[in-house]
Amino acid sequence: MKFLYIDQLIVMASIGIYNWERQCLQKLVFDLRLVYDSEFCKFINGMNMYVDYVQINQIILNMINSRHFELIEDVAEITAEALINRFPIISWIQVKVNKPNVIRNLCNVGFCVERRKSKVHDFKKVRLYTGWK
Repeated sequence: MKFLYIDQLIVMASIGIYNWERQCLQKLVFDLRLVYDSEFCKFINGMNMYVDYVQINQIILNMINSRHFELIEDVAEITAEALINRFPIISWIQVKVNKPNVIRNLCNVGFCVERRKSKVHDFKKVRLYTGWK
């Protein structure tokens, strides 16, 4: 299995269920694993069918900056869904969200979610998404 990984993407977020957490931004650290068929990408050369980690970064930043989240579980779930829907060639994704140093004697707390797409190489869907004929 080949995968693209992105480690330690740091985002400042409005997150938490306590009142004091709503008053300040807190650090979230993302670790991502994405599986896609790179041979499929080569087959449809010239179609911009690749996983762009710059876009992944921007999608996560925009999503986190758009609202307050109560739980890191919600952040991980929404991130996984957004990315697997945005990039039709992704067949599997793992999103781990860490909230470091949230309380004095706790180094890190995190949540990890995985999502799998049952069918990736559906050319009709790829054509619809990309406009490819």
